[in-house]
Amino acid sequence: MRIDLPTRGLHLDYEWTGPENGPVLILIMGLGMQRVAWPPELVAGLAARGLRVLTFDNRDIGLSSSGHIAPHMGVRRAFFRYLLHLPIRAPYTMDDMAADTLALADALGVAQFHVAGASMGGMIGQQLALLAPQRVLTLTSIMSSAGPRAAPPPKWDITRKMLRAPGPNSTHEQRLDHYVALFTEIGRHHDQAEIDRLRRGLDFTLSRAYRPAGTLRQLLAITADPDRSAKLRGLSTPTLLIHGAVDPLVPVAAAHHLMKVIPHARLEVLEGMGHDLPAWVMPRMVDLIAAHAHV
Repeated sequence: MRIDLPTRGLHLDYEWTGPENGPVLILIMGLGMQRVAWPPELVAGLAARGLRVLTFDNRDIGLSSSGHIAPHMGVRRAFFRYLLHLPIRAPYTMDDMAADTLALADALGVAQFHVAGASMGGMIGQQLALLAPQRVLTLTSIMSSAGPRAAPPPKWDITRKMLRAPGPNSTHEQRLDHYVALFTEIGRHHDQAEIDRLRRGLDFTLSRAYRPAGTLRQLLAITADPDRSAKLRGLSTPTLLIHGAVDPLVPVAAAHHLMKVIPHARLEVLEGMGHDLPAWVMPRMVDLIAAHAHV
């Protein structure tokens, strides 16, 4: 479904799953990922626990619009400025994306809600809890950080592959092969059944929408995001941190840092999990998020 958010100058594509009278859980996806990237097992499992799950496409991705895009620099220039600790001009900010999520809740008449975000979605979730602490009941931050400068950087080969994208004239199969290879590596997948599941999911996602320019703009927003460690020290929202022990993109040290700066945060490190949401971890993920939301 689509909803217009005039105060944000954009529209977002969203979907409800679960009982209409259940506590609302908003799931916020990561860089370049659409709402359909949330594993069906996770969404269905959380709904079965009584949660009313709201998924949506972030701005600039999937079937949502881009909103206002401010003058900004290219990704390569931004990357080198990041290495030199120089300011970066981004098209929008994590604050903007948190405000988008809050505006979506407003438009849907949701006063209070639980939040779970993956990777960039965890960063947005943290900012959302800082923006509206009286409305965010609990926060689950999955494989995320307090900002790129608060986390150990990934190895150069991972960064290089993240920055590389199929050309504008690439075919669907070439795009699919590229992203399957990328997510196999950052997800640390070794099981062929999991890789096949990954391919099916990416095939559907890429057929639904393919917006590499939006992904690059979201990457700029992440790169420009300041370290919010100091702000998180005052966070009052009950916070659960979930992180993969072998995550090569956002190393687990980022989660340990979050646990130190967020008061009373609880950390669950999942052995064997990389930077992805594999099928084998879904039962544990459902249990953790549902228990954290007290359902």
